[in-house]
Amino acid sequence: MKNTHIIDIAHHLMHAYITKDDIVVDMTMGNGYDTLFLAQISKFVYAFDIQGQALEITQKRLKDNEIQNVKLILDSHECIKNYASQYKYVVYNLGYLPNADKTITTSSSSTINSLKIVMEDLLEGGIIFMVIYPGHEEGKIESADLEKFFKTVDHRYFKVVKTNLPYQHLNPPYLVMIYKKELNQ
Repeated sequence: MKNTHIIDIAHHLMHAYITKDDIVVDMTMGNGYDTLFLAQISKFVYAFDIQGQALEITQKRLKDNEIQNVKLILDSHECIKNYASQYKYVVYNLGYLPNADKTITTSSSSTINSLKIVMEDLLEGGIIFMVIYPGHEEGKIESADLEKFFKTVDHRYFKVVKTNLPYQHLNPPYLVMIYKKELNQ
């Protein structure tokens, strides 16, 4: 790994698991960097965002890289059941769209609601990757609410792993991975 940003660590881990046979969901397409990365290593990507600007930026990024195995969806990730139901990996890169209106952020309620849906529909052996940013006001609230939620996860069916860089700076972003156990484990 060249860098030590938490998203680089997340990408390194995603690359270790995701294959060209996998269907993946990017719950927060943003500027399209994760969507592009996922499209390059997987079979197909569903990518969500509520901002038209995010969809336009991502669409251009994919076109510039000649990527076609992606469905861009201008909708809340809470509506995932309207678009996809069988996937092995899910990615959240929470917060706000960089270089855009910082008052439009992911929120605890929509993130947790969508998380409950994907935990149910995630294929066995699948992983949810979440990069969480507690360094801004809404992110602090979302992080605290997610931490409470993670404590309620049924550990008979899921393993929750948290990775952070605690000495990087005050309130650094961190990675949570939720692994759905296989029934025969």
